[in-house]
Amino acid sequence: MKNKTIYNDAPEYCSYYFDLIQSDDLLSEFEKSKELTLSIFKLISPALENYSYQPNKWTIKEILRHIIDMERIFAYRAFRFSRFDDTELSGVEENDYIEKVKQTDIKLSDLQEEYLAVRNSTICIYRNIKTEMLDFKGTANKQTYTSRTLGFAIVGHNVHHCNFIKTEYLNEKVKTSTNNLTINN
Repeated sequence: MKNKTIYNDAPEYCSYYFDLIQSDDLLSEFEKSKELTLSIFKLISPALENYSYQPNKWTIKEILRHIIDMERIFAYRAFRFSRFDDTELSGVEENDYIEKVKQTDIKLSDLQEEYLAVRNSTICIYRNIKTEMLDFKGTANKQTYTSRTLGFAIVGHNVHHCNFIKTEYLNEKVKTSTNNLTINN
């Protein structure tokens, strides 16, 4: 991201995700990361859907589930903060979420449909948030965020996991074919 002042309104861990984003145009970045994710879905063969590159690591479908779950949670937080809601929101334990919902039997096409529904909903939320709504500070998981920083965290988190799937799960040969959609490999 070019506007480094956005980093000041988010926890330190978000900086890594923000560094994966090319521009400060949040709606454009939502669309670009959506296209990146859809390109990843197309590369996943049935043989790889439940593949994990190491024991005790998430499968490809579990990573996709995680992207969807975290976007839902971050978008919900952003929605609340955009309404000037100063209620402190609790954190989540991402590993527990994945452990409780085994994805081996869900169809990849169903995950893709759900991803699109969640992403399109997120875009609708952000399309209608005004500047003062984007910059209201709220607390989640004992850390301060704004709706703006949560939006960029959604994008960067999504890009991070797509890049990870490409490098660790789909190997170098496939990585080259989607390079034009990758944001800061």
